[in-house]
Amino acid sequence: MARTPRTPNSPIDTPAKRAKLAPRRNPYWTNVAGGRGGVSLGYRKAEKGPGAWVAKLALNGKRLEERLGTADDAGADADTFSFSQGVTRAMTWARERLSALEAQQEDGRSGDPTVGTAIETYIAARLARSKRRGDDAASRLRLHALSDKTFAATPLRRLTATAILKWRKGLGATAAADGEVEGAEEKAPKRRGRPPTSILAPASVNRLLNDVRAALNGAAELHRRELPGHVAAEIKVGTRAIADATETRHQILTDADVRSVVEAAFSIDPNGDFGRLVLLLAATGARFSQIAKATVADVQVQSGRIMVTPAQKGRSARIKPKIAVPVGDDVLERLVPALNGRKGHEPLLERWRHKQTTPTHWEPVARGAWTSAAEMTRPWKPALKVAGVPEDTDPYALRHSSIVRALRANVPVRIVAALHDTSTAMIEKHYSSHILDVTEELARRALVPLAPVPASKLKVVS
Repeated sequence: MARTPRTPNSPIDTPAKRAKLAPRRNPYWTNVAGGRGGVSLGYRKAEKGPGAWVAKLALNGKRLEERLGTADDAGADADTFSFSQGVTRAMTWARERLSALEAQQEDGRSGDPTVGTAIETYIAARLARSKRRGDDAASRLRLHALSDKTFAATPLRRLTATAILKWRKGLGATAAADGEVEGAEEKAPKRRGRPPTSILAPASVNRLLNDVRAALNGAAELHRRELPGHVAAEIKVGTRAIADATETRHQILTDADVRSVVEAAFSIDPNGDFGRLVLLLAATGARFSQIAKATVADVQVQSGRIMVTPAQKGRSARIKPKIAVPVGDDVLERLVPALNGRKGHEPLLERWRHKQTTPTHWEPVARGAWTSAAEMTRPWKPALKVAGVPEDTDPYALRHSSIVRALRANVPVRIVAALHDTSTAMIEKHYSSHILDVTEELARRALVPLAPVPASKLKVVS
């Protein structure tokens, strides 16, 4: 197709002048800065409806063009802008693209960073830190984010909260900028270029948004020289969590139920491996990941305590000290088989690894440390059945029960939070009703009778 000759300083500054122009694919250009080799604003006349503003940057033999938006022609919607606004946006766009080109030349890169490249970089970083956790995040992001080709191909410099919210609607549950949830009961719409995703629960959406937010923020920080300043705000608004979606049902077990679960765990495993795992989860209230890292040296029998490794949370590079959690003599006694004859650096808790020899037979081959909470799934169900507790009880109930047990014993909230490697804010948010139980009991001691005291009767003394 023959190239349309450029019209110097085309009459595009008013809607009336633009209405007289003939529709054509190539824009009508006008200089903005720098002459032929600088910045130009173009107007692309449509066959029907309003036209569009286009910016162009010509520099060192390179030519960049990008659509800026819709012109304020007759009959256009409210989200349009005028010629003077187009000039301003063209200059802003040109400065951003110039900074991007300079940054790319210095870093030896080519091409614009996109949502997809940001997520892939994030996945690589997660895998480098932890393969298991990285695989979990990678599968979640590739299934629900990278599979949306339109969203993944969006350049970061053009990323808006609206684009993020549009992608979120395909997840089955989404929150608008004001926090309202919409579309949770609707079937996920089909989109061109991606398979339909299953409807996600609000808590699952929030977990996915945490990863997407971290990926986009990391890319925005890395490419800060070449991205508009408002990108960070767009990411913050677009990835805002669904309100109250993370509220989970806290299963609180009685002391008798906890003892029953521990005994059942020992009864179904003659080696005691599963029993010792459940015992420590119940005694310390720690997370599985923390208990799985415990070593033989972490059990301080003389002091009656276990040193629990803090969870890997947050982005702080500071190494946190281990947490000294007191345990009873009965707990230490049941840990003796895991301590005798073993070196201090060895994992405290181990289990047998099995190899399938026949379709119905598995043979134990070696012992190794517990690595994933999913390894509890198979023995946990039988243990619940033996203990006689509800079959939907989650292992995390042992942690909830430990926190509530401490609060009911009038242990200060700050100490409860420290022993369980969490914050006082999280304790107050999720266990406030149990904190009120304690304060109510303390306040009850200060009650005084407010009703009139009946007159005492005199006794007749002979």
